[in-house]
Amino acid sequence: SVHLGVKVSSGINAEYGEEGSLIDCQRKKNEFYYVTREEVQKVSDSGKHCVLEDANIYTVDQLQKSGIHPIVILVKCKSSHEIRSVRNCTSEQAVRTISKSNKLENEHLHKFTAIVSGNKCEDIFRSILSAISSHRESLWLPIS
Repeated sequence: SVHLGVKVSSGINAEYGEEGSLIDCQRKKNEFYYVTREEVQKVSDSGKHCVLEDANIYTVDQLQKSGIHPIVILVKCKSSHEIRSVRNCTSEQAVRTISKSNKLENEHLHKFTAIVSGNKCEDIFRSILSAISSHRESLWLPIS
């Protein structure tokens, strides 16, 4: 079975480990949230997966540079109607989301482990779990 960890983030005043361990930092409203290599490794060592819901390509690159090989899943909706059925947004926001998704896929396809879609949240969730399960036993070896 797949165990999903919670989003790994800490408040701005928390310690974030040794130099170079910062993976990502984002500002939401008046607070900063960050992800460190140590936090991700701690969750991974417990047999769970971290779900970094706001991760971007920079985050993926930083994880890989720090020796963590993430399962990177692009959730792709085929229409603005699909997006609006799973997310509270305007038609314009949904169209922009599709445009950004297509651009990500075109420019960074090689970084995605899987691309999933579905008509309902349940379908998308099952596809995500399937993608994680199929890569759970993958062994990553450094190229020398």
